[in-house]
Amino acid sequence: MDMNERKRKILHSIINEYIKSAEPIGSRHVAKNLDIGLSSATIRNEMADLEDMGYLEQPHTSAGRIPSDKGYRLYVDSLMNDYELTVNDLTALGGVLEWKLGQIDKIIKRASEILSKLTNYTAILTSPEMKRGAIKTVELVPVDGSSALVILVTNEGVMKHKRVMLPAGADSEFIHGFSNLLREKLSGLTLEEINVAKIREIRCSMQSHFEFLFPILDFIADIIDDVRAETEIYTSGATNILSYPEFSDVRFAKEFLDFLDDKNAVAGILRSSDETADGKDGGITVRIGKENTLDIMQKSSVITANYYVGDRVMGRLGIIGPTRMDYPKTIAKIKNISAMLNRLLYELYIDEE
Repeated sequence: MDMNERKRKILHSIINEYIKSAEPIGSRHVAKNLDIGLSSATIRNEMADLEDMGYLEQPHTSAGRIPSDKGYRLYVDSLMNDYELTVNDLTALGGVLEWKLGQIDKIIKRASEILSKLTNYTAILTSPEMKRGAIKTVELVPVDGSSALVILVTNEGVMKHKRVMLPAGADSEFIHGFSNLLREKLSGLTLEEINVAKIREIRCSMQSHFEFLFPILDFIADIIDDVRAETEIYTSGATNILSYPEFSDVRFAKEFLDFLDDKNAVAGILRSSDETADGKDGGITVRIGKENTLDIMQKSSVITANYYVGDRVMGRLGIIGPTRMDYPKTIAKIKNISAMLNRLLYELYIDEE
C-alpha cells in the first residue's frame, strides 16, 4: 500500500487537528476542513488504510482516529510546515538578552523559564560544558603567619578558594608580590596554556620560595578541572505537561514529577538525544513516544537542540511534551533560544578574550 499524496494530506490534516483538540478525528471532520473534494466515505477508506499502515490508531470502535508514534514521525520528518515566530514570541525571547554577561547560570535559568513559558511544556537545559576554564584572576590573601588563602576566579564567574601552608620565612611582602605575579602571568590563560615555558617564566620571576609555586599550580589545575566537570541541569515548567488530558492520571503525575527531580535521569535524556544528533540545524533531535527508552517517557515527545560557541557544542536544551505536541512551533522556539544562547556565549567566551 503506497503512501500517496492524498493519504499524506489526510494524515497531515488529522495530526494538525488532533494537536489542537486532543479528540479523535473523524472522516466527516476531515472532509469539512480539508478542501480536496473527497467525500466522507472516501476519506474514511483512506483513514482505514492509514491505520493498516500504522500511521493512525483507533482508540474506540466507534471513535475517530488519532496519530500513532509512526504517524508523528512522518509528520515531523516530511509533512509539517515551518513556523514563523510572532512579534510576541520574539519579544518574550528577547528577555534572555537582558541578563548581563558573566551571569551564566542566570542566563541558562532564564532561558529555560522563557522556553517553558512560550511552549507551555517542560523545559530542560544544561549549563555549558566548560567552559574553556580560563582564569580571570588569582589572589593570595594571608590568613595567619603560616597559611594563606588562594582565591581563583574563572571567566565564567566561578570563584573557588583553598587554604595553603606558607613556606618558612615567607612574609607579607612575599605574599603580596607573589599574588601580583600570579595575576600578571596567569590571568586570561586556560589550563592548556599554563605550559612548561609559562611555569619557568613565573619561577624565574620569583626571587625566593619558588617551591611554593607548585602546590598553587596543582590547586589551579584541580579547580579548573572541577569547573569543567560541573554541569547543572535547569528544569522549568515541570507541571505544565500535567495540564494535558493524556497525563491526567494522578499516579503518572507523581512518577513524572519524581523523575524530573532526578537530575541524572533528566541529563540522560539530553545525552541520549545528543548521541543521535547529526550536527545539522543546531543538532535538533525529535524522539517520539516509544522512541524514548525510559518507560516514564513512552507517552511523551522530547525535542532537543545544541547550543554552541563557534563550532563547539557547549550544552543542550530540550522540551518534554505530549506526543500531541505542536512540533513546528516548538522546534522554531527551541531554535531561536539556541541561537540567542550562541550569541550570548560567543560574546562571553570569545569577544572577551
